[in-house]
Amino acid sequence: MRAAGTLNEPLLLLRPETTHGTDGSIIRSYQQVAMVWGQVEASSGTEATTAGRIASSYPLTITLRRRTDVAEGWRVERDGQSLRVNAVLPNSEQDAFMQILCEQEEGDDGGA
Repeated sequence: MRAAGTLNEPLLLLRPETTHGTDGSIIRSYQQVAMVWGQVEASSGTEATTAGRIASSYPLTITLRRRTDVAEGWRVERDGQSLRVNAVLPNSEQDAFMQILCEQEEGDDGGA
């Protein structure tokens, strides 16, 4: 069992919202849902050549208290970084914690 003290990073959960502009265009935005505490662990990164350029990927695993509303496509903001939720790992209703797999959003330099 994970000790609650290991959830030591403040994280902002955002869900996607789609609205229609006055000109009929589709506007995608993110609505703040909650500030939670979590533990962020980095996995090993990968590099690949896509369309003649090198693309890097640094997956992160975030552990937080179990919630039923987090889904693929949400965002997590962490210390100036915008992370895209790629997967929510299955867990049982008895689990106190959950894990989500994230990746840094394309074009986000991590606040550097």
